[in-house]
Amino acid sequence: MRDDRLDDPRPAADAAEGVHEAVLALLKSDPPGQLLDAPAGEGAFAIHARERGYTVVCGDITPARFRARDMTCLKLDLNQPWDLKSESFDCVVSIEAVEHLENPWHLVREANRVLKTQGTLILTTPNILSIRSRLSYLLRGYPNYFTYMVQRDSRSKAERPIDHINPIGFLELRHILARCGFTIDQVAANRLQKRNSVVSSLLKRLISSRGVSQVRDDQAKAAVRETLLSDPLLFGEILIVKAKKLMDI
Repeated sequence: MRDDRLDDPRPAADAAEGVHEAVLALLKSDPPGQLLDAPAGEGAFAIHARERGYTVVCGDITPARFRARDMTCLKLDLNQPWDLKSESFDCVVSIEAVEHLENPWHLVREANRVLKTQGTLILTTPNILSIRSRLSYLLRGYPNYFTYMVQRDSRSKAERPIDHINPIGFLELRHILARCGFTIDQVAANRLQKRNSVVSSLLKRLISSRGVSQVRDDQAKAAVRETLLSDPLLFGEILIVKAKKLMDI
């Protein structure tokens, strides 16, 4: 049976506004090569990456949703071992996946395995350290994008059983990447929210004034603190981290 969805040459983006554009901007400095897009969703980012000259391999736990023209999608469960050759990719892009996974360490380890040395890994996830998300946690008990994480009825075909289950902040993500053979190259966000509001400005000053004595004589901690006080971390909606593989693990 013919799938009428294929009449639309631009599949919908399974990501927050501006995420794909921000990821593509981070890839500008990298020479195009073999790229793994997982989860690929409907294929919107894969099309962009192919237009930039990348040879794209797509993977998703529900490949039936994929509908980019002249491309295919492998069934790939990011919670399980990946049936992909080691050291075969120049870049792995995982857009808004880690918050859905039971084990973020597994994702990063498998990315290390399939990437060549000096290969690029880009991860995106809701920024739970933004001022807005911190206020949400203070006032409502949960960070932005996670609500109460109530289990949906997996028997219902009307709803997808996979939801946001794993809030992960920049510090935890940085630690996982470092332990799995990566170094962070750049930190960005899809868009900045409420950066110029009076409340946000006051809270930024308050946050900036805390913890100075703990990092004064420690360059490594000072560098991390500088990132934590940057606009992408304090005001970014979606955290976007670009890392480079230094070694196999």
